[in-house]
Amino acid sequence: MSNNDSLVTFTTPMLKAIANPLRRKILNTLSAMGSARAADLAQALNVPANKVSFHLRELAKAEMIIEVPEQARDKRDRVWATAAEGYTTGEAGEREDDPSGMVMGAYLGQIVNEEQRRLQAAMLHGARHYSGDEAGEAKARLMTSDLMLTVDELNELVRRLEKVIPAFREDLKNGKIDSAQPAQEREIWHVMTLLNAESLLNESHGGDRSPQNPK
Repeated sequence: MSNNDSLVTFTTPMLKAIANPLRRKILNTLSAMGSARAADLAQALNVPANKVSFHLRELAKAEMIIEVPEQARDKRDRVWATAAEGYTTGEAGEREDDPSGMVMGAYLGQIVNEEQRRLQAAMLHGARHYSGDEAGEAKARLMTSDLMLTVDELNELVRRLEKVIPAFREDLKNGKIDSAQPAQEREIWHVMTLLNAESLLNESHGGDRSPQNPK
């Protein structure tokens, strides 16, 4: 697998590799940085470099990261990059070594917990920011849209969205994005795209008995 591949479907070994919370942080940070050494990631995450090195090797075994020797200073210098632009859960039944979906279920459970924490922090920050209690630029942005779609139209939307972040990342790397702030002021921003059918809201809360159902 080469760097800059498009979205890759999670394999079971990949899901098992990122079952470790620190490993997920390392992968996410590496994705945001583009490429990095263990020492760079250790500094960014405030974790010992030898611990980061161990988890990098585990991510490499799962084919989620690769070495980029062209960026190394010498043969002993190890520079890492993610093996793909991003990952997707894929379709049910794609992972023959996880027919019950247990590994995927465990991964999704962890992600739900992390995203709930992020959303709670973002909403609390938003309330403080827009009430004037927190000065400076907003550190969270919320964008929502609603569309009437068939399955084919949804799939086309997903294909288009998949291209947005890689294209922006490339422009960022090539200095095509104007910024009044220097690159040293960059920090990691988490971007999550969730597409869900409105019908899930009521199905998940008991159908017609749901308090979310206005009928």
